[in-house]
Amino acid sequence: MSAVKTFVAEKNVRNVTATEKHKTIYKSVLDSPFILKWPSISTELGQTALTELLKTLSPIGEYRTQCRALKKKKDTTTTLVEPDIHQRIFIGINQVTRYLEHHIQNPDSSKKNTTPVIYICKREIKPLQLCQHLLYMAALAKIKLVLMPNDSECKIGKALAMNRASVVLIELMENKEESLRLNARDIPLVEAPWLNNALSQPAQFRNDNVKILKTVAPIKEDKNTLKRKMDDTSQDVSNKKAKN
Repeated sequence: MSAVKTFVAEKNVRNVTATEKHKTIYKSVLDSPFILKWPSISTELGQTALTELLKTLSPIGEYRTQCRALKKKKDTTTTLVEPDIHQRIFIGINQVTRYLEHHIQNPDSSKKNTTPVIYICKREIKPLQLCQHLLYMAALAKIKLVLMPNDSECKIGKALAMNRASVVLIELMENKEESLRLNARDIPLVEAPWLNNALSQPAQFRNDNVKILKTVAPIKEDKNTLKRKMDDTSQDVSNKKAKN
């Protein structure tokens, strides 16, 4: 086991004003080395990626709107030309999850001259556990995650002629979605060395990382002590009244 570290909690209003009614305690905190962090991007890069993404998705929204109009009119004679990107886009957590599962099992299954990239509105997905698995799957598949700015979910949905869209995966093609592909170059891959090594190397034990947190807790008195104090107080009040 690794060496134990002690961390002292900072003072706050509670333990400063009521020091006499608190006691010092120590809590054990177990740290895990298997936690992944979401990639961080600058605000400017996020806004640029969102603007280019909306431009790329707008033909799909127009195509869907026209299809609905023809279906409503029951027009079976008019044929619409499907946008090329329509076959290279996957919308929603379920579709993206299935794509990643297939990509992890078949790394060479993606189309030639394409780069899959995931655009996710992480800040607007509640609870976050709904999309937490995408972080680990993207690390295994070695696919980049692009975090969208706030209020992007409705904007992306509007571009797709939907109410909202929180996760979109696009197979970016060279010389077609070049601006999005260039923006994705500045975003790092999700790093998970322990996850990659687990698939290619024998299992290795890791030391525990235990932390000891020094803090304070209120002193709780049992019922008998409180009853005795109340009796003593009432007795003192009675004695004072008798003297008067």
